[in-house]
Amino acid sequence: MKKKYDAVVVGAGPSGLLAAKAVGLAGLNVLLLDRKKDLTKLDRLCGQTLISMNSYYFNDLINYNRKAKKLGFLNSGISFTYDGPIRNIKAWYLYSPDGNLISFGAPEETAKKGDDGAVGVSIDKEALFRCLLDEVEEAGVTVCTGINVNDIEPASSGVTVRGSGKTFEGKYLIAADGANSRIARLLGFNKERTFYCYLLTKGWYMKNVDPGETDVVFSSFTHSQEAPGFMFILPRPYQNQNTVAFFTLDPRINLDSVKNYFMKENPFFSKWFSKAEELKEMASSQYIYSPVTVPYKNRVLLAGDTGACQELENSGAMISGWKAGCAIAAALKEDRVGIVSQGISQYIDWWKKVYIEGHSHEAYLMNFALPYVIDKDEDLNYIFGLVKESLPPCWNPYAAVQYIGQLMQGLLPIIQQDRPDLMAKLAAMQQPMTKILKSTTKACIPLAEFD
Repeated sequence: MKKKYDAVVVGAGPSGLLAAKAVGLAGLNVLLLDRKKDLTKLDRLCGQTLISMNSYYFNDLINYNRKAKKLGFLNSGISFTYDGPIRNIKAWYLYSPDGNLISFGAPEETAKKGDDGAVGVSIDKEALFRCLLDEVEEAGVTVCTGINVNDIEPASSGVTVRGSGKTFEGKYLIAADGANSRIARLLGFNKERTFYCYLLTKGWYMKNVDPGETDVVFSSFTHSQEAPGFMFILPRPYQNQNTVAFFTLDPRINLDSVKNYFMKENPFFSKWFSKAEELKEMASSQYIYSPVTVPYKNRVLLAGDTGACQELENSGAMISGWKAGCAIAAALKEDRVGIVSQGISQYIDWWKKVYIEGHSHEAYLMNFALPYVIDKDEDLNYIFGLVKESLPPCWNPYAAVQYIGQLMQGLLPIIQQDRPDLMAKLAAMQQPMTKILKSTTKACIPLAEFD
């Protein structure tokens, strides 16, 4: 006889693991499913950072207790062991193609504050998976690996899940299967969403990259092809190691060519890679949609990146997963004692207030917009060259957009006087992202969906 569970969680990333833990801690029968055989293995490219350690992100503050080796989200009440390596990130450096700098924070200043000066932290995500999986199993969750979910059948009393020749049943289902969620697609959540493009990424763990600073995130962009290509260098929590990622929103762009531009052709950046050693190659491909506005129907609750625009980042995914798990635990208790349901509606309200309204997806996507509207390297070099002071320290895409907007407002009188030809381009930053990304969206639409 098939075992029926109180809740089934699909996806064992940070969001799904914390969702399963939250339901399990309520003493309920929980099943966690994932396509991977080894849940502690990272099989796709990730920057492996927790962002926004020095400001609220999704209405929460992250804290790391070094003595107890505990990561916590102070407002949500999330706490879990992380005993892997960790490294403070002191600033974010954004460069124009010729090396002019906009700095979010000054490393020498943030370092003086110790842990309280960190804008984010770098972690080993495989160690994070291991720690979270231990706590999930301690909470009594049943874990089933190697299950590639391909069918969902909701009913009035529960949800049937099928995959890899097996069938599972739960009273509720939490979908935490990522930005390319098959569950969201199968249940029609994507029908009302605006499709923007894909995020296509290729990267490496590298040793001996030398950008002149440590404990800093570095990023830049290039117009060396028909659409922008981007580079990010993120510190790893190991001596002299970084994750170096090259990405684009446009499938016409050759990422090997973007890599070659930054590492070999560009006179400013290529010096950083003269002694670089590639340790491991990884990649990722993700949809970019407008977010799901109501992340629940037919006893299925969406968590983390499943209903998000692109990514909630590791931090946001964990907050969302925990809250989704608590919502389902509450719903199951409500069902048993016969009271009016509030748990799920409270999660929906949180999602709307904090994510949809408080963290606009248009604001997130604006992090990609500048090289689209200022579409020549020399123009970006000119604008960045006008910046003389550091911006407030942050590693937070929503805050960064605000700081850049304020910076540009201050530079407009100078640009109007020196380069009036750029004013129309800068005005285009006020357009919706559907217009800014129009050519890239058109290039993406003929492609088949990721499976």
